[in-house]
Order: sequence, then structure tokens, then C-alpha cells
Amino acid sequence: MLINEQEKFWSGNFGNNYINRNKNKKILKKNFFFFKKIFSNRFNIKSLIEFGPNIGLNLIALKKILKLKFITAVEINKKACLALKQIKNINILNKSIIDFSPKETFDLVLLKGVLIHCNPNQLKKIYKIIYKSCKVRGYILIAEYYSPKPTRLMYRGIKNKLFKRDFAGEFLKKYKKNKLVDYGFFYHKDKYPQDDINWFLIKKNA
Repeated sequence: MLINEQEKFWSGNFGNNYINRNKNKKILKKNFFFFKKIFSNRFNIKSLIEFGPNIGLNLIALKKILKLKFITAVEINKKACLALKQIKNINILNKSIIDFSPKETFDLVLLKGVLIHCNPNQLKKIYKIIYKSCKVRGYILIAEYYSPKPTRLMYRGIKNKLFKRDFAGEFLKKYKKNKLVDYGFFYHKDKYPQDDINWFLIKKNA
């Protein structure tokens, strides 16, 4: 059930058009470099869930890097879910993150360019869903636009669709036993750019 304007926005025509803008092999190559830099053999990750994967360009890269046999995707847009079916061994749930209730836990929970588009009033609930979705001693990767203070920006000329803040900091403040194990920044002028996003890798300790 869609309960706010952000959910309706991404499940509708704008979300459909976003799919077409992301059908690009260059993005997949950039994603492979992005995740390869973050993860190494020291991470024993066998299961993964991504919230808001769109057509799965993050999942395709991570599936190869981590040699994952099965992944789960929670995607609000129906058209994107159809595209996700092209990925082998994937469980696709066509729903909003807000409506998701984990029946199992995962070694890695991924959010990349998703929280910035969520209704700020729903973040506390979303943080709880992220926490519950992760295994103890598993990892949460948050890769979003960062701001030390909550900030609203225009998104392609549209209001109330892009929000920046310290998502990882807020999550860690809420769940104090978890630990930030690594973080970094990808500059838009890098060889394999990621549109100036900060990433934070968090380990769930309890």
C-alpha cells in the first residue's frame, strides 16, 4: 500500500522513465569498480538483500564479485521488477521498503541511492527494517548523498523528491552496538564515477 508522495512518484511514470535512463553498460562497469573497492575476500557474504535495486545493476556486479548464488530484491516499481527477472536466482518482491517485513536475515543489506528519495518521516521505520533484515555479524552498506544536516533539494525540477542527511550516522545512533567498519567517497570525476556519493559499511554486532 502506497502511503506517501515519494512512493507514488517512484512506482509511477517517473520511476518507469528512470529505468530507461539506467539501461547503460557503463553504469554496470562503474558499479563493479565501486563494489570491488569496498569488498574483499575477508568478507564472508553468502546472502544479500537490496532495497530499491531498480533494474539490478548493483546486484549484477555484487553477484559476480561475491559469487552469490541467491539474492533478494525489494523494488517498488513494477516495470523494474520485470527487468530484475533477467537475473538468475533472484527473489523479487514488488513492494515499498516500508511494507517489507523480513522473514529471514541476510549477510549483507544494501541501500544505494535509495534513502535520499524516501519520505524523511518514514526513516525511523526504514532504519528498523534495515536492522531487522541483517544477520548478527552481517553487514549493512549505505551509499547515499551525505549532508551533516537534513537538507531538501530539487530533483530534476521537482520538489520533495531528494533529501540529503547523515543516514549512516542516524542509523548508528539508533543502534549503538553496531560498528562502522569502513567508509569512503566516490567523486564524480573519478575514472569510474558514482555521482559524489558517500558510502558507509556497518557491521551488526547485536
